[in-house]
Amino acid sequence: MNVPHLAPVGDDDEVFFDNTASPNDGELWNEISGASNDVQITVAGRNTNRNVGRARETGASFGTVDPPEMTAYDDATDGQNRTAPTVWVLAGTTGSSSISCIRGCDSEISAPTANWTGQEHDLDPYSSSEADGRPWAGDGAGDKTTWASAMSASGTVRFNLAACLPHDATAGITNFIYQFQYTWS
Repeated sequence: MNVPHLAPVGDDDEVFFDNTASPNDGELWNEISGASNDVQITVAGRNTNRNVGRARETGASFGTVDPPEMTAYDDATDGQNRTAPTVWVLAGTTGSSSISCIRGCDSEISAPTANWTGQEHDLDPYSSSEADGRPWAGDGAGDKTTWASAMSASGTVRFNLAACLPHDATAGITNFIYQFQYTWS
């Protein structure tokens, strides 16, 4: 099992680090070649916040037929076709045990669980509840957050996001999309 890294030493090797040491949960660090200081990127993180993200149905007279789902894909075409992701941040790396680095959890009914707040980059946080979190990587079972019930007219769902990057993450820009999936009548 790989252990999350603390804030990086300044050796300019363009590597990302995920710092899970309290109180720095939810931080990412990128060692920039030639820079005098590494870059800290603050993300929503693995905390118990309930209102980090929200999706809202704005039709006022329509809801969803099925419980909505939130996941991630390489691009809009793959999202439309529900094609399994191939970019490293969603497909995972050897260091993440091929588990997506992008995670989300349902925070509509309750705060995220201890599985969410204590997750590591090479383990799937899901145990028994969507509030545990899920790796987001397409449309496969276990690769998306699914809410417990359909969304009512003008309803909302709330979620939390985290990025859990392994030691072998690829530096640079990686494009992907978040996708909110639902059916309506």
